[in-house]
Amino acid sequence: MVAGKRSWRAGLGPLATVTVLVLVSFSPSVAWYATRTYDRLQAPTETVKVPDLPDAAPLAPRVTRGYAPHAAAFDATLQEMRITGRRHTRLLERHFELYRQARAVFGEAQANALMRLVDVETRNQAAGLERRSVFSSPEAAIANARDWLAFSRYVLVERPERTRDLAALISSASPVPMAPDVVLRQATWIRRAANDTRLAPGALAAVVDNEQAGASLAYGLSGLLREFTDTAALRATQVYGRSGWTGELSKTVGIAQMSWEDALGQNQRLRAFGVSLGVPFPQNEEEARTLLARPYANLLLTASRIAGYLNRTEGVGPNSVLPHTDAWVYFLGPGWHNNPALASGGETWPYAWNAFFKACLYQRLL
Repeated sequence: MVAGKRSWRAGLGPLATVTVLVLVSFSPSVAWYATRTYDRLQAPTETVKVPDLPDAAPLAPRVTRGYAPHAAAFDATLQEMRITGRRHTRLLERHFELYRQARAVFGEAQANALMRLVDVETRNQAAGLERRSVFSSPEAAIANARDWLAFSRYVLVERPERTRDLAALISSASPVPMAPDVVLRQATWIRRAANDTRLAPGALAAVVDNEQAGASLAYGLSGLLREFTDTAALRATQVYGRSGWTGELSKTVGIAQMSWEDALGQNQRLRAFGVSLGVPFPQNEEEARTLLARPYANLLLTASRIAGYLNRTEGVGPNSVLPHTDAWVYFLGPGWHNNPALASGGETWPYAWNAFFKACLYQRLL
């Protein structure tokens, strides 16, 4: 049985190679993408060891006052999870240290949001609740948050002047795969789309980073497949008026991976914001897919959709122009974009967790 599995897996290599060769032989565009992917794989990659966080600054009364509500909330969470004794004490100590370091790196507002995120993540770890969580223990969550803080501080302190160097620094030191080259290259459009919809730019940048970083999975072939299926679906709509089965492989499109179906529902909200796409609003799948290929339009429609979800969270009308710039939006905005079901249930998962820290960093870099 094991030998059968091994032979089946061994066959995947030649099959994948043949598939790629067939695609390359029939499509110049696929050949170009494959060449670009190969070149990227051949380029040497350097990793940077991020310096550890320095000791937290001496206590100040305002820091203690700011932490008090978070201490009470986290203590209650640990008691609900029946974490007692020395472990309970150590966790409270690490939690307080994390808050002080977060304030030093990100400031008070984002430190408060981080404490809230750690508390939500810890609550979701309770086995009886059967909720999605990122980590299996509060210790792991705090340790990962600390890694993100150390990385962010390193980037903000070193911060090269040239965009290319900054992107290289982020890529070489980030805790998870990131796509800073794309985010920094599109920074003007990200800021504009976020400002037009009164959304925190960092939250929109984190969505772009998450989606573009995902395209590098499987040695870049996931991005290649995404672009290939997007093109196939667009061509099908141009010829037949609808994408058909190719559309099932290409539900979302463009820089922020916006759904063409959701894009068609943003007209009234954009009117409420007083924002124009610069072209007539799309009326069908072909027009929506074509428009979403343009970065600003894709970002604007994505930001509008996120604003609609956040309006629902705030309990206001779907077309409200209420600003969404609170630091908690750094977690909630990308979460809604990726998985509305998990976001509405208050669950935590890697996409939204990592997006929070990316948003905190990009909010400063942009």
